[in-house]
Amino acid sequence: MLFDALCYALSGFFMKFSDEAMDTKNNKVLAIITGLLCVFFTVLVCATSMDAVFIFVSILIGTALAKKVDSINHIISAIIFILLLYIIAPQFWAILLNEFGWIWLMLCIIAAYIDEKGNDFSDNKEENNEEVTLADKFFKYRYALKVTVLIISLIGLLFRFFSITQGIYLFNPMTFICFYLFDLSYEFVGLYFDRFYDLF
Repeated sequence: MLFDALCYALSGFFMKFSDEAMDTKNNKVLAIITGLLCVFFTVLVCATSMDAVFIFVSILIGTALAKKVDSINHIISAIIFILLLYIIAPQFWAILLNEFGWIWLMLCIIAAYIDEKGNDFSDNKEENNEEVTLADKFFKYRYALKVTVLIISLIGLLFRFFSITQGIYLFNPMTFICFYLFDLSYEFVGLYFDRFYDLF
């Protein structure tokens, strides 16, 4: 689990770094390189945790539906991630169909999409110097998916407690903690990006 947590954190770090390198510095080369590093650590954790596959696939689909996969670093990273996913996690597709995994995936995709749209709305309010509410903060830090992962993880814990494990895919209760580390790392880079960028 320590390995998973580290991979989640590094995935979040390089995901945000890639976004900022493209959006604020227009450094396509660095954005692509750090995007590929994000894919590397994402694929590593997906190879050991099926929960991670659900989460990162939902993030990809949710952001794509929100029209956020819109730059060269995003497109290259997305294509490579999808190709590698077919190799490292072939059982994912069977879980979707045979163990009700599609329910968790759909919930996570919806949450990821809501996060992206809500984040845009929150950012627009801040740019226009409008009053920022608690709901705006919720979407600014993309809490819809985090809450969804927490609920699914707790369901997994509850089902295991009552020995209901046959025929349904259950998240590991520790997955929420790992995913939260991903998000903390992502936000950390956003706060200190210029300092990290100067290292290059």
